[in-house]
Amino acid sequence: MAKSSTSGGREYYRYLPVNPGDHCWGVSVTGAGYQPAAPGFDLLPPRRHPPGHFYEWDAGRVLSEYGVVYVTHGEGEFDSHATGLVDLRAGDAVILFPGIWHRYRPRKQTGWGIHWVHFQGDSPDRLLGSGVIRPDRAVLRAGLDPSTVRSFRDVLDALQAEPAGFVQIAGAKTLEIIARLAGAASAVRAMPRLQEVVSRARLRLEENPGRLPVVEELINEFDVSRTHFFRLFKEQTGQSPYKYHLELKIRRAGEMLRDSNLTVKQISIALGFRNPYHFSRLFRAKTGASPRDYRHHWRAISSGDGPTGFSPP
Repeated sequence: MAKSSTSGGREYYRYLPVNPGDHCWGVSVTGAGYQPAAPGFDLLPPRRHPPGHFYEWDAGRVLSEYGVVYVTHGEGEFDSHATGLVDLRAGDAVILFPGIWHRYRPRKQTGWGIHWVHFQGDSPDRLLGSGVIRPDRAVLRAGLDPSTVRSFRDVLDALQAEPAGFVQIAGAKTLEIIARLAGAASAVRAMPRLQEVVSRARLRLEENPGRLPVVEELINEFDVSRTHFFRLFKEQTGQSPYKYHLELKIRRAGEMLRDSNLTVKQISIALGFRNPYHFSRLFRAKTGASPRDYRHHWRAISSGDGPTGFSPP
């Protein structure tokens, strides 16, 4: 097992030993992570990953398990014996198959961010046997989807927090990821340029709710009208980018209060609030409870000692 923090958009990964008792669930997660790569970074995965997972580009690798890689920003390339060399961009996903040689990496000029999960079991075997997933169609042009990012993050959260049944939870979320990607790839169609910018902004905010400037950066990056961007963002989400971002931060704060032992101050810093008092005031305004009361309430519920009428943000 190896892991590091995801706060601030940093790398996180964890590998799990195979437990034969989990096979009855149909899918067992063997590893998952988030890998950001700045421009100029051309080696993936890094050397600190376990043997069999780290590889040099010229050599590639062969896994004994399945995998899904989802590109959320930047560009790269994927190569396998079944597909040949394929360009990747934000919104593309790659299915990795056991026994199939492959390799992938970000472009030096752009870098990228990818979510990934490795798994095995009867369920992916059946998907392969039925043709839902195929080695010769390993690259899925699924498009950018915040819900898919949340599913990947749910897997990482389960591996970090280790709630009861976390291995099974991660497995169920992995099947959800495959369903989302396969369904989106079959339905994806050309998207107007401005809609794509809005989708990328939503994804970046989902990945890192503690950092707001990404909205302004994307407007500058794509050279779009700020007025039109804000109008279309509100049409798609019902909220301005800033209100949408605040809702993400409050929701993420609730998850961290429920599932981690971080202090209120640590959570406020991780999510980019000015100070713990500002965070507490906004959290109370949105949820009706202070962060400490919220955490106490949920822990009382989990222990069976509290009421059940409280809704998470």
